[in-house]
Amino acid sequence: METEMDSLPGDSKYHVVLFPFMAKGHTIPLLYLARLLLNRHVKVTIFTTPANHYFIAKSLSNTTASIIDLSFPKNTGSEMSPGIESTDQLPSTELFPSFALSTKLMQPEFERALRNLPFINFMVSDGFLWWTLESAIKFGFPRLVFFGMSNHSL
Repeated sequence: METEMDSLPGDSKYHVVLFPFMAKGHTIPLLYLARLLLNRHVKVTIFTTPANHYFIAKSLSNTTASIIDLSFPKNTGSEMSPGIESTDQLPSTELFPSFALSTKLMQPEFERALRNLPFINFMVSDGFLWWTLESAIKFGFPRLVFFGMSNHSL
């Protein structure tokens, strides 16, 4: 049976924002979701950082997905070196909490970018980006949370 989404024309009525955490294991599943949505003619906007842009762009080449880069905070007040924008670049796992908490500093730039987007039906963001719920409430769209933990580890 054909659904409404199966029969959408090239211009989508739906727009979804995806915001993966800056770790490959969290990003890859949301890239798969992006392709599924795009195959259903849903407009997809993905937020990331400049250092992660290439990985996402390469994965979604030949698609209509939009990618918006947000600056990763440089002065986080932690021992992290500037330029680290992904967990695989952390010199020690002890820096993970500081890395995750520093993403909150991206919220003002994220919200400025949201203001310039067309209507958003909903957002899927990583559980480590907890502050995106505040942004979704502020802009009046639902936020679904993605937890990248495997079922096996539960």
